[in-house]
Amino acid sequence: MTLRVAIPDTALIDCSDLRQKTVKAGSLARALAVFRVESVYIYDTGLLEPGKKRDTDLLRRILRYMDTPQYLRKMSFPKTQALKFAGLLPPLRTRSHPLEISMSDLQEGTIRWGLQVRPGKIDLGLSKLVNYPKTVSERDPTLFRVIKTKPQIVLETIEREDVSDYWGFEVERVTNLADFLEESDDSTRIGFSRKAPSYHQLESDLKSTIAGTQSVLAVFGGPNHGILEFFEKERERVKSNIDFWVNTIPDQGTETVRLEEALFTSLGLLNSSVGTMITKPGFYG
Repeated sequence: MTLRVAIPDTALIDCSDLRQKTVKAGSLARALAVFRVESVYIYDTGLLEPGKKRDTDLLRRILRYMDTPQYLRKMSFPKTQALKFAGLLPPLRTRSHPLEISMSDLQEGTIRWGLQVRPGKIDLGLSKLVNYPKTVSERDPTLFRVIKTKPQIVLETIEREDVSDYWGFEVERVTNLADFLEESDDSTRIGFSRKAPSYHQLESDLKSTIAGTQSVLAVFGGPNHGILEFFEKERERVKSNIDFWVNTIPDQGTETVRLEEALFTSLGLLNSSVGTMITKPGFYG
């Protein structure tokens, strides 16, 4: 079961300064986490002006920052101008962001992100560092499962996909959307467009198809362009590799719908319609 989302590298183009960009990225991250998206892909459009190309790295950095539990952020993300307004970002509070607990409260089977602080010592956000004999990254969090608590804590490393509950999202770049769509033919690929039939009209066919794939790749356009408007040369190739074109806000009351609004609306509809088929359990699943 998988829900993945693709958004354009122009996602922040309607923001005038770093503060606005940070706030918008925070809203995007909240939407991804609320609706249990496991991977978000930032795809190249070729339309970013030279002065805006850093926005892609900024968006990726902020999304990764937000997915990282608070107790590891200072080690994973050294001070940088890009995170100047990180204090404005809302907490995600996913299961992967637990509060600090004491060593005595730790239970077998507990899963936590950790970083190597020094040889043989791991920071799991506990009241003390934990012994671990192998070497892991000091910058990129590693996922650990507690397999023993007595007489001493024993850890094993696992992958995000090994966790049965929702555990946040990964962030990746996609340089060619058409290629990526072709490679994702094992998922139900949905493109969102105001020119498409309404979700209600397509819901029955969507449910039937998604029941077979158990996976959705949801593709969104940007603030100033729809998906196909980005790709004049590869328009037909992109179009033919989308299984459903859907309008989730028919007869919209505003001239434009912001990306963060489209995410909340569209992922919310998917969640209520087919969420149990494509997403891992959240807090109340």
